[in-house]
Amino acid sequence: MAIAQHIKTRPQKRIDPHQQWKFLESSAATIHRLCRACKAYATVLSIMLLTFASLGFLYIHWSGRTLLSARQNKKC
Repeated sequence: MAIAQHIKTRPQKRIDPHQQWKFLESSAATIHRLCRACKAYATVLSIMLLTFASLGFLYIHWSGRTLLSARQNKKC
């Protein structure tokens, strides 16, 4: 209980509304730039994913045709 009596608080400084508004504007601009960059990267990554999925499908299709043609050649 004695320790709590020695705690002193400093008076709170008032924040200038102009500085507060300036901080909010810069924060909003930063978030906007980040969202725009994320959207661009998301577009690029989705195109890359689509490309790799297409290549995977083509590989599976080609492998299936190769296996089927090899199986048919053995039957003859």
